[in-house]
Amino acid sequence: MANIKEIAKLANVSVATVSRVLNNHPYVSEEKRRLVNQVMKELDYTPNRTAIDLIRGKTNTIGVILPYSDHPCFDKIVNGITKEAFAHDYVTTLLPTNYDPAIEITYFELLKMKKIDGLICHLPRE
Repeated sequence: MANIKEIAKLANVSVATVSRVLNNHPYVSEEKRRLVNQVMKELDYTPNRTAIDLIRGKTNTIGVILPYSDHPCFDKIVNGITKEAFAHDYVTTLLPTNYDPAIEITYFELLKMKKIDGLICHLPRE
């Protein structure tokens, strides 16, 4: 799998230029942008999302914890959350628990490990 150093070498540009192209930075000439994109296409390059998230310090992902997902009420809730998340360039991940506290804790660990940026929870208790 190609990395940005290889792309830079093949495109005869700096690693910083490749990074700027990947991040749609405005200070790259159209010629260099086209060349970098051409090399990435030839190499079938896919950016490493984990590395990007690490550099940015956020994942643009919101977890939605629900007991289960096959209920019309939860479906409406998730659709509303997803619609609003997309409007702000976030994605949602549905995290069903089936009322299992151990599973719920693992989802909170995702937040602690910064694998998601936030959680929306529906955790009814008797």
